[in-house]
Amino acid sequence: MSRARDIRMITAVCLAACSLAASHDAFGQEPGLRRAADRRVRAVAPVDPTVGLKAFEDCEELRSHFIEVAVETLVEMRYHWWYAVPWGGPEGAGGVLDQPGDYTTTNTQEPGVDELDIVKTNGTHVFATERDTLHVLESWPPPATAEVAAAEIGLPSWGLFLHDDVVVTASGFYEPYVDFPRPPGAVRLEMFDVSNPDSPASIRTVDVEGWLVDARLVDGDLYAVVRTFIDYPPELWALAWRDDLGLPDLPWDATDEERALVLAEARAILEPLVAEVMADHAVDEYLPRIRDRNAAGPEAVPRPLLGCSSLYRPADAADWAVLSVLHLDLDADGPVTATGLVADGWTVYASARSLYVAQTSDWWWWGFTPGEMSTAIHKFELDPSRPQPVRYAASGRVDGWILDQFSLSEHEGHLRVATTEFDWWWGTTPDEERASAVTVLSDRGDGTLREVGRVGGLGPGEQIYAVRFMGPRGYVVTFRQIDPLFALDLSDPHFPRVVGELEVTGFSSYLHPIGDGWLLAVGMEADEEGRVLGLAVSIFDVRDPGEPKLAHRHLIEGGDDAWSWSEALHDHHAFTYHRGVLSIPAYVWGPDGGFNGLIVLAADPEDGIRELGRIDHRDLETTGDRAWMRRSLYIEDAIYSLSSAGVKVNDLHQPEIEYARVPFEQ
Repeated sequence: MSRARDIRMITAVCLAACSLAASHDAFGQEPGLRRAADRRVRAVAPVDPTVGLKAFEDCEELRSHFIEVAVETLVEMRYHWWYAVPWGGPEGAGGVLDQPGDYTTTNTQEPGVDELDIVKTNGTHVFATERDTLHVLESWPPPATAEVAAAEIGLPSWGLFLHDDVVVTASGFYEPYVDFPRPPGAVRLEMFDVSNPDSPASIRTVDVEGWLVDARLVDGDLYAVVRTFIDYPPELWALAWRDDLGLPDLPWDATDEERALVLAEARAILEPLVAEVMADHAVDEYLPRIRDRNAAGPEAVPRPLLGCSSLYRPADAADWAVLSVLHLDLDADGPVTATGLVADGWTVYASARSLYVAQTSDWWWWGFTPGEMSTAIHKFELDPSRPQPVRYAASGRVDGWILDQFSLSEHEGHLRVATTEFDWWWGTTPDEERASAVTVLSDRGDGTLREVGRVGGLGPGEQIYAVRFMGPRGYVVTFRQIDPLFALDLSDPHFPRVVGELEVTGFSSYLHPIGDGWLLAVGMEADEEGRVLGLAVSIFDVRDPGEPKLAHRHLIEGGDDAWSWSEALHDHHAFTYHRGVLSIPAYVWGPDGGFNGLIVLAADPEDGIRELGRIDHRDLETTGDRAWMRRSLYIEDAIYSLSSAGVKVNDLHQPEIEYARVPFEQ
């Protein structure tokens, strides 16, 4: 196997792994928490001058930065090649109402901030993307549900947004695209006019080089985060392995001082050679391109998405990617604008006024000392009234690894971040030293997100499985053998503290607020040794944060030796709760048979949890093509379940009653 193939394989494994991974309570009571001595507020950290980004003044400064990044990449390849990624990206890649007055929307983290998902409804119609098709279903009344249109997107779709009479689909394509000069993949945002649902009409198509990280919709303003690998000249990478350049050897047992001298000498040799190669290429060759396919004039041909002065950079050479935050007003036929930074990012969190991009990895900061794992966070301000609706604001860094978007939350001008402080990649942190923390950051207007408070020591020997911030409170679940649920008082951002703790078997992977002082959770039950038993739904009583309680728990039954799983364990869009009814996709395997469909439960803090019924989609399957259960939504007292094979419509409270079914053509 070639060295290049080795690098790409190890990189793929690493990227996949990365996408995974006080004293008194609020009422003045002593909670008597275990390991309380390990939890303490850390002194406020000084501002790190290397964290904030600065704008490039012109294209020559940008060129110099690209040269610096390329040199560092070559040094990584030569002397630390097993976790470098030198190429431009991975390969391939009762009475009936006339109009329903009650229906569910996408389960989102923040009110008023819509998230990309594969299905949306306005009550009378359901819009869903499956593979490369936009399906439009007339959904009211429930027994008359039928597909009225199927618009070919022509590309595999990640999901859609619905805004008034406009549907926006987000898709990706990975094969070479004739209109772009290089083939690293691209994002397509296609707008459909669905004012006549029977005939959705494509009205605008925007293509951007790169991969979609995530997207949000706020009052008709679409914000999409796109990650584009810098496509350096291929002849550049041969420099790392040439033996005629006088590159020094690095002994395996070199001291830190010896290593620093070798790397400095290598940089000095490589820098002029890199500059010579890159001198033959224009700077905009390395920037992502955009094409507005429905525009006239220059907008209709591929052009650079970002100008040199629209890009920001860290103090040190950081990455070979450009991260762009795009803005598109769905209520106006205006231009696509963007702000970018020469860095990378995998996790997006947004409030109505701010968008944060985070990456857990020391890849943000070049270096050769393993074990320094941290999370870098960049903040962008959102204001569609400005000529540039997205403005870079500040950056910060916290110790540890974040789990997902719920690990971040903005409240009253502060950002709360939950992390697990351990180094799973290098294995240098023993399990007993692993712990989690919540850090509070503040934007002081100087380009940095500064730590103002922190509480640590949560769940030593464990890692975070779920987080939910709710105003001045926070809840963190950690797990290894048991599931501690920590309740935090965050009312004083300078002194966050744990005020309560509950130990139960199993773990929760998603926490959902229901009413005042209750949490509905989906997770896995486990025995006291930590052996996972199957899918479970729980209700926690957190009305008294000093004494959280497990009020109810329901284990999904599948017979002896059965195993159950749900997409809702890792994707909150698969979790639907409204008017006391919860539905989640579920897979059950066992010797007595299995189940592949939707499980519907009544979930109430007072009455507990009971199963109302199951909606099986296996009878929609075609030969050789299984039904993948994905989503559900409610319109009045009907439940609509969506799988890769089609849609079923059932009674919400008596799911065994089926009103209609709409198979998708396979």
